[in-house]
Amino acid sequence: MPPPGRLRRLPRLRSVPRLRAAAFVLVLAATLTGCVGAPAGGARIVVARFGNATADPVVVSVTGLRPGQDVVLTATASTAAGTWSSRALYAVPPTGVVDTASQQPITAPYVRPDAGALLWSMTGPSVSQTDLERAWAERPVRIEVTAQQQGVPVAIAEVQRSPLAAQSVERDVSIADLTRDANGPPEPVPPVNGPGLRVGTLYTPLPTLVHPRPAVLLIDGDGDAAAGAFAARRIAAIGFPVLALPAFGPEGQLPGSAALSVQTFDAARAWLARRPGVDPARIVVYGTGPAAPLALWFAANEPGDVYGAIAASGPTAELCASAAGAPSLLDDGRPVPCADPDRAVADTPILPLDRIPGPLLLACGTADEQLPTACEWTAAGAGARGPRAARETLVAEGSAGELSAPPMLPIGLGDLPAQTAQATEDARVAFWSRVTALLEGAIGP
Repeated sequence: MPPPGRLRRLPRLRSVPRLRAAAFVLVLAATLTGCVGAPAGGARIVVARFGNATADPVVVSVTGLRPGQDVVLTATASTAAGTWSSRALYAVPPTGVVDTASQQPITAPYVRPDAGALLWSMTGPSVSQTDLERAWAERPVRIEVTAQQQGVPVAIAEVQRSPLAAQSVERDVSIADLTRDANGPPEPVPPVNGPGLRVGTLYTPLPTLVHPRPAVLLIDGDGDAAAGAFAARRIAAIGFPVLALPAFGPEGQLPGSAALSVQTFDAARAWLARRPGVDPARIVVYGTGPAAPLALWFAANEPGDVYGAIAASGPTAELCASAAGAPSLLDDGRPVPCADPDRAVADTPILPLDRIPGPLLLACGTADEQLPTACEWTAAGAGARGPRAARETLVAEGSAGELSAPPMLPIGLGDLPAQTAQATEDARVAFWSRVTALLEGAIGP
């Protein structure tokens, strides 16, 4: 366990909304997709989908089963980076219907009824970050759901899931882009090895926005699975432009080798504000992982240009990159004052979050092993925010720290105990519901 306040690098992760019984009844009354009859007998798998993307919810049930016999349900996903799978055992009631939304499994990688758990609980091979993104964000996924009784397959269904990337257009953003402005003078950005150097990635929602909307400047502090590439595509998928900016500076520098500069951030923010479909008065900063305090720092120190902020599972103080005092942020080449990451939360100056003019979302999981003090930081940030924090704070009981990954994706859950994995998945549903509400609430008149 790291000392209080110290951030530890997340390991490479390998591997949303809950639908209750009432919703399930309504679903069965609607037109359902993904149904295939049993090879023999009357068993049938029913997969109701609420959207086709990998992060959209599903409801899985099986009808026509032989009562009194257990049924084994499996899900197998074929991806560009390998195969993911899960397995659950259910008792079959006298009705012959297994409803995963309301029925508890006998054995499974989850412990409570869950409509889509068969999909998000899949585990797969250990792959690189690039391959993980390719598998679960950039390429379509085919999932086969099967039901077996007494070792004999009785039903099968196939579910096609479109990639998150299909819901937005991506383009690289370079130093030259930030300094180019057709409507005014160039933004001052310090040279960092040349104008063609990639600074970040812009994700523009599809279809093209007609009216200006809030936009997100995402500071990506995490090079692993549940980081910026997934979060940015998820935000674009719900209809908001996103510019993802690495916390450690432009591409070509090793993570941690150079701090982000205030000037680069300001130029990126100004450039984003000029994009078509962006409301320049509604820029929200979102920091992933260790970059959470950077997002809060900019929101608190540039309230005239930054409208709101989102930070999950990170400190609410500007901490140094190391106990030796290495800065995580530079201003005109000078280190921005930062606190010793080894200090206790109670002894560390919290950022003045009450200065943020618009909405704020702070979130943490109580079972975060990467930053065990995550919820202490959240509580300290809520205290600095004041009365508004009561409706801007999400404390996810039993959740691990990877709560900001999009829901329904089997990433970052495979190494967790079943109860923690399910609590983390529940937290992801709640977190993204809050993110959606925050951004939709920020839409101007």
